[in-house]
Amino acid sequence: MRSLVAFWGEFPRESELLKTFQLLDDLGLAWESVHIISDFREGEGLAKAFPGRPIFIFGAGSPQALLKEGWVKWAEQEKGLIFVKKDSPLFFVGEADALSFLIPKLNLAGFNAQTYGKTLYLFPWIQGVRDTIREALFPSPEIFTTKCHALIHLVFQGEKGESQGFFQSLMEHIKDALQERVELFYLGSKFLWQEVGEELLKRRIKIGVAESLTGGLISHLLTETPGASNYFYQGLVTYRTESKSNILGIGKIIEEKGVVSGEVALEMARKARELARAEIGIGITGLAGPGGGSEEIPVGTVFLGIVGGGEEILRRLALEGDRQEIRLQSACWALLLLKMVLKEL
Repeated sequence: MRSLVAFWGEFPRESELLKTFQLLDDLGLAWESVHIISDFREGEGLAKAFPGRPIFIFGAGSPQALLKEGWVKWAEQEKGLIFVKKDSPLFFVGEADALSFLIPKLNLAGFNAQTYGKTLYLFPWIQGVRDTIREALFPSPEIFTTKCHALIHLVFQGEKGESQGFFQSLMEHIKDALQERVELFYLGSKFLWQEVGEELLKRRIKIGVAESLTGGLISHLLTETPGASNYFYQGLVTYRTESKSNILGIGKIIEEKGVVSGEVALEMARKARELARAEIGIGITGLAGPGGGSEEIPVGTVFLGIVGGGEEILRRLALEGDRQEIRLQSACWALLLLKMVLKEL
């Protein structure tokens, strides 16, 4: 039986989202949709709309408030509390890790019924891709989008031992469909930043970064992986033009080409590698908005440079969305191009 997933109050950080869905996959639990709820009544509304489906609510809810609303403490684990709503399939899970205790009880109660789930992570998410994926697969998978990634949830009914081969064949089918529409993309069973971080850790390739509009987001994503000090050597946030000149020493090229330009992004990457004594350097500059754009360089224009392995890669991006979305997409694009460079090293 497919469950529903809800987050309490607000959308979680991508690292927390990854942890939750990976655990659901590891436990073989299929989910149908994702919701954000702000009060108990909304959770009860989901239970009425999807009768009989287990609904997992993740968040930092107050145990006192839960008890007051008629919830019952079902289990107290080292890694979090689990509450259940009496005569309802609602489960309030304090920490995702507590699911490892909850799922066996659900299986005994007959909730799973040999239905297994697998979540794939796609970047970038562009218009039209949803239809491409849904046309490629039947039945159509659940697709849930974050600021950067799309989560594609696949479901298999049958023996668990056959599920891995089934999910792998579906992933290859999706890749084939995407290659006809998208020039460069990532599709895998982990978030892009986790995939790149684990590869860098395994190969011990040294990285240096110089960021402008992303304000440290690339460095943040590169250091999400435990053990990142083995590959991440230095991250510089040269946000203002003066800091690019004073710290990176690229004032002359800024005067000649403009601070938001491909030449500046490449020079930032060169200096990032040089100053960190690294094998790969990343440089990024652009306009996240909402103001400051022009006809020639509108808001959402980003120049991304990567230097390493005897190659210099420059890409101009035209991104859409609000300020936060543009900054997050820019950071993810940096990781996507980095992954491409790593293949050549």
